[in-house]
Amino acid sequence: MIQDLHSHTYYSYCGKDSPEDVIKNAIENGIEKVGISDHYHGIVLASPGISYENGDYKTVLHNKALERYYNHIKKLAERYKDCIEVWCGVEITTLDLGYTLLPDGVDVSMFDYCLIENIQYEETTVADVLEFAARCGCKKTGLAHIDLPLYITQKGLDMDDFFKKMAERNMFWELNVNYDSIHGYKEHKYVSEFFENEKIINAVKRNNLSLSVGFDGHDLKDYDAARVKNACSKLEELNILMID
Repeated sequence: MIQDLHSHTYYSYCGKDSPEDVIKNAIENGIEKVGISDHYHGIVLASPGISYENGDYKTVLHNKALERYYNHIKKLAERYKDCIEVWCGVEITTLDLGYTLLPDGVDVSMFDYCLIENIQYEETTVADVLEFAARCGCKKTGLAHIDLPLYITQKGLDMDDFFKKMAERNMFWELNVNYDSIHGYKEHKYVSEFFENEKIINAVKRNNLSLSVGFDGHDLKDYDAARVKNACSKLEELNILMID
């Protein structure tokens, strides 16, 4: 399965393209499953002032903004279902920039999946990512663009135990194959290292941990489908489970 489960649109402040254009581009490039995963705070800031309201009013507005986004992507999924499988996701940061955190009372459980990012930084607000994934309540939860073996080592955790717990909770690990202008044409070293590390590969397979592939695209002019296809093909050759 050629999949790209990390795509940004104009719903994310950093994205430039419409969801429909992202889907059309995926079809043209031979992607079989595409996930739209806009930033939570970008979606809710689409309506002026929403992020700066207080109390229950803020929560209600955030939920309505998320529902509008979800319905938009699902309508497109239905429109293009004969050409491609479209998933509706959301990316949630764990860094507090004053408007970025997921508040209590905001529901993201309707999404096909969510991506959690930035847990590897000292500034993260999340101490237990497994617990945070449960709070999100999505059908599937991915850990995005992170050197997970390094994170596990730094936390003093056991790799097999952590991978097993992720699998039991329908969590997955993203191989982020991004290489574009938005990110300064910097590759994620952990991706190439993964394919060369038999120990980690065996731990993933032994614990039935699913992986995903995502380009993390923000501008279609930078999109490189070959990087996505190459990573997906390698995972299939290794008989590693991909998120489905």
